[in-house]
Amino acid sequence: MSRLLRMAALEPGAAQGTLLEWLVSEGESVAAADTIATAETAAETGPVIAPTDGVLREQFIPAGASVPPGTPIGIIAGPDEVIDDRVASAQDSLEQSHADTRHSTAMPHRTVTASTDSGLSGRLEAGPFAWRYDEPADYGGTETGPTPVDVFLGGLAACLSLSVRFQAEKRDVAVDAISVTAAATPDHGPVESLEATIRLETDADDDTVGHLVEIAERGCHVSQLLSEEVAPTVSWERY
Repeated sequence: MSRLLRMAALEPGAAQGTLLEWLVSEGESVAAADTIATAETAAETGPVIAPTDGVLREQFIPAGASVPPGTPIGIIAGPDEVIDDRVASAQDSLEQSHADTRHSTAMPHRTVTASTDSGLSGRLEAGPFAWRYDEPADYGGTETGPTPVDVFLGGLAACLSLSVRFQAEKRDVAVDAISVTAAATPDHGPVESLEATIRLETDADDDTVGHLVEIAERGCHVSQLLSEEVAPTVSWERY
């Protein structure tokens, strides 16, 4: 008989749990009490345990996603068992969980906290949102998340994509998909070069797109940080 796999409640009162890693792929067999995934809350990291023997038929959320404890994150069933109804019900619960989270979410207002207890990995928190950061194994990390430079590149790429969308809508330029890839070299150590490639799905002519990208870059607040060299004020205090 099928059983839902749920986000573990690793500590009392935790509002969210983050799935760090799936240890079992869809279609793999598991035994009751096997560790199928690892998850974390603000203060604890622990396993997600298989409640029964069977096959991990579906993974409902990817690594890095955060959901309330008890939310369905996968389903274990027999290899030929019909699970359509249970999957649909679980997906409905997951969508409701996302809706509840959206209604209760408070934006972080440009305040992010990074914390680490040991090693080179840690946790970033921005309001109710959280994700991991780490370093490559070759440099002493455990590869459970992007590096701090990767996190910065993500901010630049996200800001450019939103700025392009904003400027396109403001100027009535029809643009469908937008993707931005930000890259830095070398792979490790001090950054020596930085580039961003913006891809747009649009029928607009090259001059229009070029102008759109130019004003979008000028309006991107993360890009402005780079061009204006806003230096941080760093202080320290004891816990």
